Amino acid sequence: MARAITFYQKDGQYRCQSFFTSPRIGEVNWVEGIEKSADVGFRSFQLIGCNLFHVRCTGTEGNVRKVCEDPSFYRMLREISSTFTESIRSRKYLDMASGREKWDAIVSLDRGRYHLANWVNLDGKKTRIDNILVLGDRFIGLTGEGKAAMGELIPDIMEAEHSPMDAEWMQDLNKLGKIDTLEMVPNSETSFLACIKNIVYEFNLRGEQIRFETLDQSIKRINCVDFNHVRSLLSTNDGLYEVEVKELPNMVRAASLPRLIAHPDLKGSFSAGHYIEDPFILGVHPAMGVLAKTGSDKVVCF
Repeated sequence: MARAITFYQKDGQYRCQSFFTSPRIGEVNWVEGIEKSADVGFRSFQLIGCNLFHVRCTGTEGNVRKVCEDPSFYRMLREISSTFTESIRSRKYLDMASGREKWDAIVSLDRGRYHLANWVNLDGKKTRIDNILVLGDRFIGLTGEGKAAMGELIPDIMEAEHSPMDAEWMQDLNKLGKIDTLEMVPNSETSFLACIKNIVYEFNLRGEQIRFETLDQSIKRINCVDFNHVRSLLSTNDGLYEVEVKELPNMVRAASLPRLIAHPDLKGSFSAGHYIEDPFILGVHPAMGVLAKTGSDKVVCF
């Protein structure tokens, strides 16, 4: 079974690194030889409209713009979009380029154009935001100080390639403290998750808190949250946690208390983790494995 780990562009070529194995339940596989010196690394491709994509990537601004202006990039993106289904609207990959700038490109296949959404007008100043989420016609991101801001995706965004969009502070959310990360809620374009220390909050686009879930006090930071329809995976500074969930229209609810994935090889900090389709794992529903990256950039699959 092949699982895509990283997807990147190097020397003008697009490459995907995959991990081949026939897994067994309980076995932890450490993956070696991952490319870390790509020109541009892709973190995710998300379909947000008709032939409109949100592309998360890493690299210098010059390299990212060079890729987004390359006709072969749009051919590659069209190939990826052909793998999407009614239930699969995005593809995720591990980001192995630690310490490099992260970028969020809104890309139109029809127009063959793009807009880097990381620079916005905030309080009359040009401000950089990261960790951007796109929810319908809204976008949310975090400043370097961990404060959330929200704006509207303007219809002529592709015509304003170098013009920052307008954004405003999410005051009620920012009152809770420094936000570590933002994450999507499955099946929802009206709510999102905000992780602050050991708490995961769910907010709607009006800035109203819907619910929250608290992890163990040993958790100081939640770096990533992923879902597989019946469980969520939380990558933290102190291991990987899972929570049973129930997905409902426009929301998700916890159906169990958070539990640590207890394994001697899975201790310490994890910067990212997501579920991967794994039909060879029997007795598990849905049939999915986990691909995760430690704080020291080691990759593990189980």
